[in-house]
Amino acid sequence: MATYATGVGFSFAGATFTVTSITFSLGDTGGGSDQIDASHLGLTTGASVISLPRPLVGSPGGDTGKSVSIEYIGTAPIAQNASVTLTISGPISLTETATCNSSSITLTVNDIIRGSAEFQLA
Repeated sequence: MATYATGVGFSFAGATFTVTSITFSLGDTGGGSDQIDASHLGLTTGASVISLPRPLVGSPGGDTGKSVSIEYIGTAPIAQNASVTLTISGPISLTETATCNSSSITLTVNDIIRGSAEFQLA
């Protein structure tokens, strides 16, 4: 059975846009607690794997690992670094506080003006 994503739109910071592509991502949120492999070619067969704690920790608080990438029809980039409500409507729906991490506009010959934005969800 096919599922279609027609009629999907989103609003952020008081502006509404038509979606042309959307991707939900869920990343690793436990990045500071695991070990890294420090094995080397000098180990012999049957030797134990050498592991060390990660020297860097993940970002503090608010990093849920959930993000949304959206491509949309529009002539302006999305305001960055504002944490406001992101609402996605249509067959896929979502209403969450989000921060726009990056945004860009693409102008191509013989095509409409398209925007792209990456949101970190709270």
